[in-house]
Amino acid sequence: MAVPALGASAATSPTMMSLSPGPQAKISTARVSRPGRAERVARGLWATLSWIAGSIAYIYVYLRGKLDAGERRRRLVTERDGSQRLLAGAFKDLGTAILREGIGAPDLTGLLEAIGRAEARRESALADIAASENMQAAEDGRLGAQESALEAAWRTCDAARAEADELLRPVTAQSQDVAARTARVRESLATHERDAQVAAAQPDGAARAAHLRHEAAALSSELGALQAQAARLERELVGLRERSASLRAVTAEARNKLEAAVTARRAAAGSMGAGIAGHTREQSEAEREIGELTEQLGRAAAQARVDLREQAPLRPLYQRIDRLKETIGERSTAIAALDQSLAHYDQRKLLTGVGLAAGLVVVTVGVLWVVLR
Repeated sequence: MAVPALGASAATSPTMMSLSPGPQAKISTARVSRPGRAERVARGLWATLSWIAGSIAYIYVYLRGKLDAGERRRRLVTERDGSQRLLAGAFKDLGTAILREGIGAPDLTGLLEAIGRAEARRESALADIAASENMQAAEDGRLGAQESALEAAWRTCDAARAEADELLRPVTAQSQDVAARTARVRESLATHERDAQVAAAQPDGAARAAHLRHEAAALSSELGALQAQAARLERELVGLRERSASLRAVTAEARNKLEAAVTARRAAAGSMGAGIAGHTREQSEAEREIGELTEQLGRAAAQARVDLREQAPLRPLYQRIDRLKETIGERSTAIAALDQSLAHYDQRKLLTGVGLAAGLVVVTVGVLWVVLR
């Protein structure tokens, strides 16, 4: 259909109009070869298949590009972050060099004074830590000596109490034995006196009654001795029991004092430890502030109106800072360019490929289901 149109336009073109009627007729009547129907169908089918294959292949191209770009972006971000950390260290080294060399500039006066105040706070915290540790050692030694003395006194009282208990134990056993013997002798005496009365009442029992009275007299004497011994043992028991009770009370008091001393020592150690921890925290905060101010000093020196690059000790540090800044700028530019490239893709072709791939999967599953059913 396009070929006749081309012939008509050619016939009316200025070139054709400039020719004589003879050549115009020859050109107009020339036969143009046209492709056959089968060839046109084959070309259309091939173009369609190429378009389908290209759309589906674009999915792989897109995903592969995404993965490669993501990996490259992560590497660039890692390099940029590492360079930024190195740059912060370089700024801190520059500030340290300025402090070490005693270099001053009008733009750096405020930071130098702030660093001086932070260093003074750090030194004060270190002095407080040393004083607190010395005080803690002295107080712990004093309380430890007091605890040792109280423990020795408690052990002495406890030993005396144990000794009193040991003395009380045999006397108690002896008193119980004398009490038992006294009861037996008293019972035997009563029996002899009763038997003597019964024998005296019988006509021929005078001799037996006299014998029984003699034995009763002996038992009476033994009973008196046993009662005297029991009274003595009772008095001794009372004294030993009072001593044991007194020693127990003294021992308990010594134990309470020892526990109070142990508690006081622990409380003092905890209080001193809390004070030292507070001073240590102040030292850490001062050191952190010094580090931050030193880094700020390096940054301010890198941007100062007064150029310090000519200072010999600072020249290598400035060169290192410049190199790191260039590296960070290059990595940031590469990341921005990569992000911009990722944002540009053929969305229509991608969606077409996804749709065609999904359609092929559905058709394949349907064919397999029909075949295997």
